[in-house]
Amino acid sequence: MFSYIEGIISQIKDTSIVLDVNGLGFHIYVPPSLTKSIKISKVYRVFISMLSNNGVPVLYGFLTEKERDLFELLVNVSGIGPKIGMTLIDELGYEGIIRGIRSEDLDALGGVSGVGKKRAKKLVLELKDKLISLDDISQENKEILGEVLKKLGYNKSEIKEVIEEMDMENNSLEELIKLSLKRLSKKNG
Repeated sequence: MFSYIEGIISQIKDTSIVLDVNGLGFHIYVPPSLTKSIKISKVYRVFISMLSNNGVPVLYGFLTEKERDLFELLVNVSGIGPKIGMTLIDELGYEGIIRGIRSEDLDALGGVSGVGKKRAKKLVLELKDKLISLDDISQENKEILGEVLKKLGYNKSEIKEVIEEMDMENNSLEELIKLSLKRLSKKNG
């Protein structure tokens, strides 16, 4: 439905924000740590996951697309709802969750409030193979970005240098292209 919503933060609560978009306020649940790092009256792009709670749409938001994508994987594991998904992201962060699942660290995952050993095992079982696809997306974006820059006339050394500077996991392909072109134009301009 929505990939992201961009607007001005008009309210910050413990676990949610209100994002004003042209006079329309979107109530969005966010990880509690996020509420400490954002500021009222500033413009933010919030990546959205929309879930249903008893037929009522509920928005969950993240500052990075990769966190949103991970949240959606987490809540599709039986026994892991939005509250636990948010708690995992808040307490362990993206890298901590990925590392915990890949290394099958049941203590780290199970130590998160509301998870426990049983759910931690389920997370590892259901998500270990799916996390490989997240790496594949990053590699695919790198290859596509290289091809786009090549077609725009940039040489191999320029392309390699700018790709090494890019944060492949935290940006969409569209953002990677924009950032690459900005950096290349600064270097060549």
